[in-house]
Amino acid sequence: MSAAKDSRLFAGIMTGTSADGADAVLAKFSGGKNEKKSVEILARGRAEAKNELGELLRELARRNGGEVLRAMEARRDLTLLCAEAFAALGARAEEVCAIGCHGQTILHRPGAGFTLQLLDGALLAERTGADVICDFRARDVAAGGQGAPLAPLFHREFFRRAAPCAVVNLGGIANITTLDSAGEARGWDVGPANMLMDGWHREHCGGDFDKDGAWAASGKADAGVLEKLRAHPFIALPPPKSCGREEFDLENFREVLSGLSPCDAQATLLEWTAELIADAASGSGVGGRMYLCGGGAKNGALRRRIDELFAGEVLTTDALGIPPDLMEATAFAWLAKMHMDGERPNAKTITGAPPRIPGALYPR
Repeated sequence: MSAAKDSRLFAGIMTGTSADGADAVLAKFSGGKNEKKSVEILARGRAEAKNELGELLRELARRNGGEVLRAMEARRDLTLLCAEAFAALGARAEEVCAIGCHGQTILHRPGAGFTLQLLDGALLAERTGADVICDFRARDVAAGGQGAPLAPLFHREFFRRAAPCAVVNLGGIANITTLDSAGEARGWDVGPANMLMDGWHREHCGGDFDKDGAWAASGKADAGVLEKLRAHPFIALPPPKSCGREEFDLENFREVLSGLSPCDAQATLLEWTAELIADAASGSGVGGRMYLCGGGAKNGALRRRIDELFAGEVLTTDALGIPPDLMEATAFAWLAKMHMDGERPNAKTITGAPPRIPGALYPR
């Protein structure tokens, strides 16, 4: 674009090392390739930092490490792990329009207006040679949504033929998508699925998880403890709602589990999870079938208990054509497509956010 035709305006914002505020400029640039370059600053603006923010930023920098350093190291290593997973696909970067990558949530506070997923989109784009779409939760929270769950957007588009039904992801946190007979969808986080059981098993038995729920099946759920678990404040919140790991961190439940034997505590946690899933699906009014996905779909004891509590049929998403352990990755591949196509899926009945192009682009 020649100097005469380029009327575009650009804004730049910088916060300096002093952390005392943010300076902004509005500028127009002229001069194309092999032409004399010039810049016209049209406006300037500044926002002063509150003393508390400035001190916090300076404190984080002074520590020169600590938790921030550990988080950045984890972000780098997790990103390299994602790049390794992409390489394992055996696809050439030029064959792939874009990679949709969620990252790892380490803090989720949509009510406070923020969520944090560890992932370096720029590094992933460099390592894979492909466009990367990420920051999906942050985009949704910025638009006033809960930031999660996002997979129900995918379920709504591809599983209408199976309605009425519920699709339940048994990840660390359980989330549900309900599709009524008209194919209308709702979605929300239900509560803990694997994270409490996995953490308890690691602590008492070693290993990452209770294979097939065998350890839980050897114990007996405690009715008194179950009553206390059912009273957790998140459970009573109406949708749309989402939660992070901090809501159901094992440390929050040690006191209530302390009077039980380890295997009875595991059985009680499994029973609570099964109840949460069955109640969410039954209360939604969709009836019909429930399709399970995520790692918890491999927990035979959990599946059997959900089947006993739910009036309809309980299957896995294999019946819908997508393996349970690939459902979430497939959903984010589709969300990447939505971004690249400029589509704006409406999350109002899921996260509460209005239609927005999902995620942010880090170009190859």
